[in-house]
Amino acid sequence: MAVRTEVLTKLILHKRERITQSLPQLISQTGDEKHTAEKMARKARINKENLESKITNLKTERKVVTQVFSDELSSNQLKEEQKLELSQIIEALSIVDTSVQEFNENLDKLSKIVKSLANKKISAKLNQSVKANAALGDLNPEYLTSVQEWNEAEGHRRKLESRFTKLSSSLAESKTAAEFWQSRLEDGFEELLIDAKRVADGGPSSRQIHRTKRKKNINKGA
Repeated sequence: MAVRTEVLTKLILHKRERITQSLPQLISQTGDEKHTAEKMARKARINKENLESKITNLKTERKVVTQVFSDELSSNQLKEEQKLELSQIIEALSIVDTSVQEFNENLDKLSKIVKSLANKKISAKLNQSVKANAALGDLNPEYLTSVQEWNEAEGHRRKLESRFTKLSSSLAESKTAAEFWQSRLEDGFEELLIDAKRVADGGPSSRQIHRTKRKKNINKGA
């Protein structure tokens, strides 16, 4: 029994030692890849956030025409049906996430009312809104691409982060296991055989006992 146990122990020890020898290089390689992925994800995030800022500013700027119509709603130049239509248009233009196309359609409707007012200030604001909405339309594809690139870069970074963590944990566990089995070869298998008998009788293994003690210590510390 002791001879068989010793042979099995040496096999387990050899396997653990091989793992501890092979993993450092793989961890180092994964660490380099993770570092590169982090830089790429950071660059993609910065680009996305810069475009997000421009998108937000353009959405705010394109609504500038709505700010000059508060007085016009009570203007005697407008008929009641025009006031109602203008109110509906301004409400539609005030929605932040209105699509570029829908915004343009409402600007076209607004343009007809503006012409009847012959108000240079409103006309200037209308032109500003038209330009801002056009710029938003031009920028949207680039922004959507930046979001996709960031999602891909961030997904790759997280995958490498997870792999690096698992490899590092595996190395630590293998080192601990190798030390344990080496100590069994040096100190004998009496404790191991006692543990095996306890498990066979339905009791906890030494590892379970150790885990329970560690949890109790953690709870006491908490």
